[in-house]
Amino acid sequence: MSLFRKVGEKFEETKQSFISGAELEYVCTACEKPVDEDHEHCPHCGERSVALVE
Repeated sequence: MSLFRKVGEKFEETKQSFISGAELEYVCTACEKPVDEDHEHCPHCGERSVALVE
């Protein structure tokens, strides 16, 4: 995946969360995708790296 595509996808996810009025509370530190609640494993990549966003 190209750098610009990855940045574009991250921007779109963040933009959509602001549009919907939801604030990101958790994020996977491995794949950097937002997670809607605390999980033991990331639902996107399966890594054990979900963390609370401060």
